[in-house]
Amino acid sequence: MCPDLAAPSPEVSPPPQAPFGDSPEARARSRRLRLYDGIVRRLITGGGILIVAAVLGIFVFVFAEAAPLFFPARAAVRSETPIPADGGRVLALGEDEYREAGWALSSLGRIRLLDLRASRVEAEVPLEGLGTARVTCGTRASDAEVLAAGTSDGRALLAGIETEPLYEGGVRVRNRIEVAWQAALPLREDGEPLSLVAVTFRDGRFTVAAAARGFLAVASRKVEGDRVRRFDLSGTLGGREPTALALHGEAETLCVGTSAGRILRYALDAEGGALVENLDAGGPVAALAYALGSQTLLVGDTEGRVSGWQGIRSGGASQTLTRVRDFPRTAGAVAAFAPSRRDKSFLVVDDRGLVRLDHTTTERTLARWPAGTGGGAAAAMSPRRDGAAVVDAEGNLRRLDVSIRHPEVTPRALFGRLLYEGYDRPELVWQSTGGTDDAEPKLSLVPLVFGSLKGVFYAMLFSAPLALLAALYTSQFAPSRLRGIVKPAVEIMAALPSVVIGFLAGLWLSPLVERNLTAVAALFVLAPLSVLLAVAAFRALPGPMRARARAGRELLFLLPFLGAGALAAAWGGSGIEDALFGGSLRAWLLEHAGVHYDTRNCLVVGFALGFAVIPILYTVAEDAFSNVPKFLLAASEALGASRWQTAWRLVVPAASPGIFAAVMLGFGRAVGETMIVVMASGNTPILDFSIFSGMRTISACIATEMPEAPAGSSLYRVLFLAGALLFLFAFACNTAAELVGRRLRRRYAGW
Repeated sequence: MCPDLAAPSPEVSPPPQAPFGDSPEARARSRRLRLYDGIVRRLITGGGILIVAAVLGIFVFVFAEAAPLFFPARAAVRSETPIPADGGRVLALGEDEYREAGWALSSLGRIRLLDLRASRVEAEVPLEGLGTARVTCGTRASDAEVLAAGTSDGRALLAGIETEPLYEGGVRVRNRIEVAWQAALPLREDGEPLSLVAVTFRDGRFTVAAAARGFLAVASRKVEGDRVRRFDLSGTLGGREPTALALHGEAETLCVGTSAGRILRYALDAEGGALVENLDAGGPVAALAYALGSQTLLVGDTEGRVSGWQGIRSGGASQTLTRVRDFPRTAGAVAAFAPSRRDKSFLVVDDRGLVRLDHTTTERTLARWPAGTGGGAAAAMSPRRDGAAVVDAEGNLRRLDVSIRHPEVTPRALFGRLLYEGYDRPELVWQSTGGTDDAEPKLSLVPLVFGSLKGVFYAMLFSAPLALLAALYTSQFAPSRLRGIVKPAVEIMAALPSVVIGFLAGLWLSPLVERNLTAVAALFVLAPLSVLLAVAAFRALPGPMRARARAGRELLFLLPFLGAGALAAAWGGSGIEDALFGGSLRAWLLEHAGVHYDTRNCLVVGFALGFAVIPILYTVAEDAFSNVPKFLLAASEALGASRWQTAWRLVVPAASPGIFAAVMLGFGRAVGETMIVVMASGNTPILDFSIFSGMRTISACIATEMPEAPAGSSLYRVLFLAGALLFLFAFACNTAAELVGRRLRRRYAGW
């Protein structure tokens, strides 16, 4: 019997299966995946934290190296030692560079050699040739261990102090100080006493100036010779009473202060001296001294006024000694100055027992402390500028440890105008080194910031239009095949080392531009005209011909016009130069516009640095243009807009966040560029916006000067400060790019 085919088949239940992922193999695999996921997540998190920590660490390190620039000076009393006066007083004193040995000139005619470690007098050396005369005045040279004592019979007794290190087992144990030589120099023929004396020592020759009421003379002699050059200047005093003397370090100038508040400046030479200036000091002069380098004259009067004077040219060729600095007043009359031998700082001692440490260039008061009882009698800065010694009227020697740090660096010195020695007005100057160690460091960061912005301006002026327009063309108009060639080629440009670009710019492009300056200038005019002419010619073509031209191929029509413009500039450059500029555009610029053409200048930097910036500008902008949704382009064209209208009114606004990001990234790339600027700009820190002059950027300055900057010096720390400013500048640019980009994205988010 056949089974009923229509009858339903009995239900057959499927075999039981384990739940998905519930098998031992699945559970083990899931555990492994979770383990790997946790490890990778922690590695990524840890790597990100390490990167952030590294950036913050660099930031903190840079600022920590720059921070000591703004630490205040410190002074602390190291020791107090009584120097037996025996009825006399200390006229001058000094210390060795290790501050272990010192000397003091007594009015009794003895030189006391001091063991400063043991705070005792080690020996006494009498002044040779003193005889029955008395010591009436005394001083020391500001830049050498040479002292001079004026006597009651019109002579000057001189002595040279030398320090000799003593070694045991190859290790220096102490310094021994001794009187190396002594000499006598007659100054007054009438044998009358001297009341003032000044001395300078240079190249084995000492020069002494001496004065008294109605008397002024200068004499010089070599230590190893006996020929004395002497000339009397008493007739020029005009009855004035000298109260202070200051002798130029090179014995070129003598300044005399008088009780009537006048400053007499004499020009000295081998033939004699001549009074060249008679100036009003503003009060009775009590002390005079030259700061390091003998360019700034320090003047102190009986009313506590302290001022700085230097030569200024005002309309004429000759310099006039002019009061250009005013320091805080002291409590009493100024008793003495003690200039430093290392920088422009100096000690001011008044007659009320106070000592102050000032700095000439910045006009800062760095520190102040009491000198002792009865006012300061003599003072000296240590050779290393790490200490000071002051003797009061009772013969007590007070020694101080001084930490001046960086007195020449202030916010005004870094970002404001200062009047430097040798300048006629306040200037913004970067000049970290000079011909001698006496030169003032000029550490204004303004020329470096200006140079950085100037180089970036010309580089972006050259690169931004080219890169952005090229990105717009290749993303919206060029055929895909051409885009596939152009974009990789431009991106490969970013792989070129900047040192190669700088090398080519400095050694090939710079001479080429110099030889063909008129042709380059003509190209800037003819290239835009060629583009306009090409556009006009294309629009003048018949409609059918324009219609047959494939979209994006207009560039092929433009290139011949650009080539013709370039050839016209190259061939006609010399003719234009002869016809319009008298045969030399460089000479014409200098004569008629006052513009000096430097071989390595901003024009060359603009080309070279712009070439380095173009790849990043192009790549980011092209990606931004290409990422605009295609349906927006299709909708625009469907509404009747041309491709150019679509690109200009839709694509550019929609891609504006990316465009702004591209510009800011290029800006940051140009600011931080080093080798191109070093090799192509001339590396001159000048404030000149001319495209034909050079400049120095912050990054180039750091690269060239950091290897030569002594660790811990002012230059070293200022370079770190410049690096910190560069860091902050880049941070500000990136932050601005993000904020503006975010705002633009919100604005066009609904498109």
